[in-house]
Amino acid sequence: MIKSNIKKIVLGVALLATPLMAGYEFQTKSLVGIEGGGSTLDYEQGTNLNNTQGSTGLANLGLKLGAETEDFRAFLSGRYFYDPSNRYDYMTTFGVEIQYMFNVSKAFNIYMGGNGGIANAKWREDGETFSRTISNPYFGGDIGTNIHLGKSTDLELGGRVMSIQATNTKNGTSSRINNIINVYASIIFKWKMD
Repeated sequence: MIKSNIKKIVLGVALLATPLMAGYEFQTKSLVGIEGGGSTLDYEQGTNLNNTQGSTGLANLGLKLGAETEDFRAFLSGRYFYDPSNRYDYMTTFGVEIQYMFNVSKAFNIYMGGNGGIANAKWREDGETFSRTISNPYFGGDIGTNIHLGKSTDLELGGRVMSIQATNTKNGTSSRINNIINVYASIIFKWKMD
């Protein structure tokens, strides 16, 4: 099911990007990014999802593979989120990001775009003897800047929102994961494709 959803996302992105690229001659660069960041995850829990509302802080590491032209770039990404409070056993995301770059200077550019994919998580609520899991799609947006450290390396500083809106109900009690708000830094390595 996850592979099927990822295939649908990649196909949708390709179909949406095709008209934008028609008749556009461009030089393409391959990209590999290593990302680290911090996040806040909002959640709700209770019989009507209004008994407890809260948030927890997460740290994340990620890997991004992609390509860019002068104005656009796209990534396939995977991230692991670590919860120091131990509320969540694990949380991962696998998805795509498509961004438009505003080349405002030779030293840096600004980007904004959208993201989507699949979020997976496992956790246990206080007082429960069983674990809860989700595997749901997410959608969101991102914004940031790329500081050019050289011809083949960028320092990326950005923020993203991922809307998950996944509910797990067991024994008459629901637990819902809402949004992840993430700030991050990445080192992006790039080279020309033949």
